[in-house]
Amino acid sequence: MSDPLIVEVWQVGLDQPSDVVRCLDTFLDPKERERAARLKRPGASARWTVARGALRLLLGTRLCVLPEEIEFEHGPHGKPELSGTVTCFNLTHSGALALIALAEDCDVGIDVERPGRNAAAVERTLSEGERASGDDLLQIWCRKEALAKAIGGGLQWAPQDFDTSRRNGYALTDIPLADGYVGALAAAGPSAAFTLHRLALGSTPAADAGRS
Repeated sequence: MSDPLIVEVWQVGLDQPSDVVRCLDTFLDPKERERAARLKRPGASARWTVARGALRLLLGTRLCVLPEEIEFEHGPHGKPELSGTVTCFNLTHSGALALIALAEDCDVGIDVERPGRNAAAVERTLSEGERASGDDLLQIWCRKEALAKAIGGGLQWAPQDFDTSRRNGYALTDIPLADGYVGALAAAGPSAAFTLHRLALGSTPAADAGRS
């Protein structure tokens, strides 16, 4: 039996000092800065900048290029991707936390949901298998998001079409997170292991490990 795929999952705290936000902003391209500027909710622009800047930082380190030299392309349904490399990635953020998944030559999707988010609307999207699981509604929603993103789209595709109890060629696992956050990871293939890291933006990262 072949070894499982290893996916790196990075946690990024989005509430950063202004000097860190300014530093990460220098990694962004003009379109990314324009998008951040359109976010008017208090703190939203800075949090978006930190999430995107952290993604560029991690990808730049992995590919041995400067973060500002990363050039993103977009798949048929808008999912960001890289050309000319086997590195695959996915970014998600909610509240004050972002998660970034990195893998080699394997489509991945990741989702995080903030504590206290209303999950009442999830119930009408559940399959029979998902209902039978008895799992937390927000956790199921998180799995749906991750699976949709791994396949290449998002929940602009009807969420009821993504049955997380029938994975159809994707490994799907929950991610243990602190402070009430809920996370899930999807990866193409029969199985995947993940390592969980914290990007401290100036400190030595800590890592834990998990396996689906």
